[in-house]
Amino acid sequence: MGICVVKFRGTWLLHILLLYIIMIKIKAISPDGEALLSFRTQVVSSDGILLQWRPEDPDPCKWKGVTCDTNTKRVVFLSLKNHKLSGSISPDLGKLDRMKILTLHNNNFYGTIPSELGNCTVLQGLHLQGNYLSGLIPSELGNLSELQNL
Repeated sequence: MGICVVKFRGTWLLHILLLYIIMIKIKAISPDGEALLSFRTQVVSSDGILLQWRPEDPDPCKWKGVTCDTNTKRVVFLSLKNHKLSGSISPDLGKLDRMKILTLHNNNFYGTIPSELGNCTVLQGLHLQGNYLSGLIPSELGNLSELQNL
């Protein structure tokens, strides 16, 4: 009888541990969310649009300005136009490799356009006008065969 109780407790503890690991995995932020949070660290937002972008909220698809594909839950559209954002554009946005439209126009971004945006191979629209960007357009953007608007 004592052996059965020990086996039952061991199995029960294993199930609890497995459930705990699954819960942590479910609440883990996606790679797209990590890329967006990295972008956020380099940006000052005077109107507070980025305040809800937090690692405690693991679903970036619910964040303001972010639209995701309903099936894959990958970021396909980032729209942060006219929000008085300032800072540099993070190269980590290049990790959003399923993004189709990036709209950051009419803000106060400065510096160069990150060459890593060339990794967004399905990018169709890149809207950066009305900022204080300098330098050349990265040659990597020339490889974006879907790009229609720059």
